[in-house]
Amino acid sequence: MSGNWERRWHPLLEQWVVIAANSAQRPWSGVVTSTSQSRRPPHDPECYLCPRVTRASGKTNPDYHGVYAIDNDFPALGAHAPVPVSNDDPLNKRSAATGLCRVLCWSPHHDQTLSDISAAQMCAVAELWQSEVATIEKKPEIRQVLIFENKGVETGASNLHPHGQIYALPFVSDNAQRMRRAQAQYAQTNNGSGLLHSLINHPAHKETLLVDQSEHSSVIVPFAARFSYETWVIPRRHVASITELTEAELHDLALTYQRNAKRYDALFQRPAPNITLVHNSPCDKHPDNRHWHFHIAMQPPLRDREKLKYLAGAEAGMNNIVNPLQPEHAAAQLRDCMQ
Repeated sequence: MSGNWERRWHPLLEQWVVIAANSAQRPWSGVVTSTSQSRRPPHDPECYLCPRVTRASGKTNPDYHGVYAIDNDFPALGAHAPVPVSNDDPLNKRSAATGLCRVLCWSPHHDQTLSDISAAQMCAVAELWQSEVATIEKKPEIRQVLIFENKGVETGASNLHPHGQIYALPFVSDNAQRMRRAQAQYAQTNNGSGLLHSLINHPAHKETLLVDQSEHSSVIVPFAARFSYETWVIPRRHVASITELTEAELHDLALTYQRNAKRYDALFQRPAPNITLVHNSPCDKHPDNRHWHFHIAMQPPLRDREKLKYLAGAEAGMNNIVNPLQPEHAAAQLRDCMQ
């Protein structure tokens, strides 16, 4: 089949992705993941994110109902990070690991996920995303706010309570710099058109890569998907940040995201592991930020129901990803699994 074995250009990350669906047919004697799921209790007194539980820091969670946000007790970045003695050596450059890390609980119920919370609760989660970004990006020392979720043990999640995190950075991350540059260059060479706006309106994406569409949002498998079942949830109106969405657009985005999460569960016939990345524009006042199109990337680390996608030797060495599934085939599977 055409497109099964080729290189594809990733326009946002400005790098080649190898589509090698032929490699999926090779004999497999490696690790397979467990598809059996032990049922979790609605409240776990040993879980540091459940209501009324005293965390390792000694602080006790309130008896919260709905969403709940706290500063991370063990942050990778923090306002009180020590300042290095010297950073004058160009070969051993240092800087303080300042910033802010937050933990966002989607639900008080330990046994839920974003797939199975109510529609009203899903909208409350999106409202939390919006309010957290609006508050944090006003801090003068912050340059980028990244919301993410590591769902499932396969992603390395240290706590299975339904939650995500925020990393508020004092710098613009490497990926965000590439995405900003790519979107600005595209706009400059295409009469101001937005890169992602062009993607969701491209005939090829509409015909073969579109997974779902609502009044205000589209879901596509990217043409150069780096993960087998990667999807992007994209507002149809160009906005740089989730803070610019109207209430109607925000709730539409939330429910479109939730449908997509349910789609993964249906495809893999279990609560699907997934990495979610909520990509807001950097907040460093760079003039190219206006070309950024806010979107959410969903990246299940699975190549099929039982096999994980590992980023091993070649990909670690090249920093280029090999995808063992043709993106058009992935989009068809995702469309069909909910019918």
